[in-house]
Amino acid sequence: MPAAPPRHRVAGPVVQPRQQYDRWRGSAASRGYDRRWQKCRRAFLAAHPLCLFCYEQGRLTPANEVDHILTIKERPDLRLDWSNLRPLCKPCHSARTARDQRGSPAG
Repeated sequence: MPAAPPRHRVAGPVVQPRQQYDRWRGSAASRGYDRRWQKCRRAFLAAHPLCLFCYEQGRLTPANEVDHILTIKERPDLRLDWSNLRPLCKPCHSARTARDQRGSPAG
């Protein structure tokens, strides 16, 4: 059997792409997801337990994410306003976020 090819390692710590992205992105609190948001999120999910998108398609799926209709970056004044929030399940929220990021100039 042939020997495995030699492995070359880069000197120093290797920073993974995800770590680089997280450093660039900043902390959750710095993006508007602080204790006040956590309290608002819990209350909103208690009042709206079903995913809005699934419900509109006739499915009853528990909501475990709260989506900002207008992003915090667009309208920071509506960050905790329930009229700007909608309950979503993880798959619906991920799909919506991916769609929005594809269409945005920064994403």
